Amino acid sequence: MAGGLQMNLLLDTCALLALAQGTLPFRAHEQLQIANEAFASVVSPWEVGIKSAKGRLTLNEPVESWFHGLTEHYQLRVILLDVKTACAAALLPKIHSDPFDRVIISIAQQRNLTILTSDRTIPTYPGIQTLW
Repeated sequence: MAGGLQMNLLLDTCALLALAQGTLPFRAHEQLQIANEAFASVVSPWEVGIKSAKGRLTLNEPVESWFHGLTEHYQLRVILLDVKTACAAALLPKIHSDPFDRVIISIAQQRNLTILTSDRTIPTYPGIQTLW
């Protein structure tokens, strides 16, 4: 996308997992490479940890090491969860029931970020831009 508009991206948990597994689609990976800045939320390792503990996901290392390694390798900036974001996520329309995705949506709204995701419900929120 030479000469195109660069954006700031927020990777949701499924995008982080796809990135780590090498299954992120080409276009998504291309956008990640040319993004001005790319971010990951601190709720993603929390979600991965829960999935791992339930046996729905297997990692070859502790979640904390996995997340730090991924964010460092791809130069992703980590966004912490604050009270404003948590409260805004709780007040979102009841379109999506996943609390982690609701936080991702809230972060994207507050920071004007495009969400990198395969989730089909996230883009139904007004004002939310997604790629994948």
